[in-house]
Amino acid sequence: MPHISKRLLEQKKFLDIHKELFKVITQLSRSGKTSVALGTLLTKTEKLMIAKRLAIICMLDQKESTYAIEQVLKVSPSTVARIFLQYERGIYSELLREIRKQKSFWIQLEKIIPPRVGRNRFKNFLQF
Repeated sequence: MPHISKRLLEQKKFLDIHKELFKVITQLSRSGKTSVALGTLLTKTEKLMIAKRLAIICMLDQKESTYAIEQVLKVSPSTVARIFLQYERGIYSELLREIRKQKSFWIQLEKIIPPRVGRNRFKNFLQF
């Protein structure tokens, strides 16, 4: 788990930093340098945390059980429950809409996370 300082930033400073971060990421995305920047900016732990969170969201969208998600990704029940509540509220709908367009993402996910039943577990997403 990433270490976060107990000393909190003022809300305005946090929002300013957040805004600048997203500006930089958007600019890097336009120039095709996002992966290099995020690769150097994020620690191994942060990358793993984000990757697992994304996998949880995708598995929830595939109607996997929370127990199966916990077991496959080795995450806590509270993590899955928290993301499940956000998923149910539609917080990830735009993200999932974009992910569904990427065939390569689902092919890679199937390689990383073995299908629970049968081959091509995620093939229905390739039809979107």
